[in-house]
Amino acid sequence: MKYNFCCPKCQNTEIAIVEGGAFKGNIYNTLSYGLTTIYLTRYVCTTCGFTENYIDDPKSLQKIKEKFINPEDGSSEFV
Repeated sequence: MKYNFCCPKCQNTEIAIVEGGAFKGNIYNTLSYGLTTIYLTRYVCTTCGFTENYIDDPKSLQKIKEKFINPEDGSSEFV
């Protein structure tokens, strides 16, 4: 939905974009661990309600890799 603005469930093309962030008025689109908060952008189908979440900031993606991926065997503790 992020790239083609089409719902994979119902093919609706009216997709709402809800940005996360304290200064964007939506503090609930977050992934938090410890003192780290990562903001998600949510794409919502306005017909069926199907939702996808994306992390847009590459620095935040790197933080997730460092925290949750075991470099020795590639396993993940993230659930």
